[in-house]
Amino acid sequence: MDWATAETYIRSYGYLAIMLGTVMDHSGLTMFVVVGGALSSRVEHFWLWGVILAGTAGSMTSDIALFSIGRWRANWLDRFVKSDKNKMRLKLLTEGMNSYALPFLIFGRFIPWFGRFVPAAAGLRHVSFATMLLSCTLGALLGGTLYGLLGYFVGESAAVLEDYGPWVLLGTLLISFPVAAIVAKRFDVLVEQRLQRSIDKKKAGATVTVLPPPPSQSTPTEPGAQ
Repeated sequence: MDWATAETYIRSYGYLAIMLGTVMDHSGLTMFVVVGGALSSRVEHFWLWGVILAGTAGSMTSDIALFSIGRWRANWLDRFVKSDKNKMRLKLLTEGMNSYALPFLIFGRFIPWFGRFVPAAAGLRHVSFATMLLSCTLGALLGGTLYGLLGYFVGESAAVLEDYGPWVLLGTLLISFPVAAIVAKRFDVLVEQRLQRSIDKKKAGATVTVLPPPPSQSTPTEPGAQ
């Protein structure tokens, strides 16, 4: 969704648009919060703290929903996680929850695309609801604050917002992608290694020759036994 469309929704529906837009956004950049932060510096009675709280509420709603699916309706994940690679990503995230649940749930949201799997992985691993709620609250508040402030300071200049809105969005992506790309690349290396090992195991199993059972040997009949 482009900047102008997000702005139109926010002008029409206010904080609700920011919350619902954030629920649907899994790109690693919550654009509705950025645009909302920019508008808060220009529109009277549209407050930055409201933008941050709306973005936080949207992120938490998404996180809790995906955690609940992973915890109690794991089979529903098949509708979202279809490819072998994404299934392996989810498996690795699930394994990582044993030791890194707190940082995964706080910072995983900043990783483009597969960051959305993190709450579901926590549910699959049966991370406690209290740990999930604390981690997701901190992460959602951190994300809402960072992106809201970013939009606010950019939006202080009306000319920049009106004439260079798409470039601001592009710049935000360029800022957030390098670290995310490094983490994603290292993670995908592990995913590829796991997939290759899985393929090798299947090939090894297919090449095993099943020997036929030895022929039964009939006992020779002794003379005069009839």
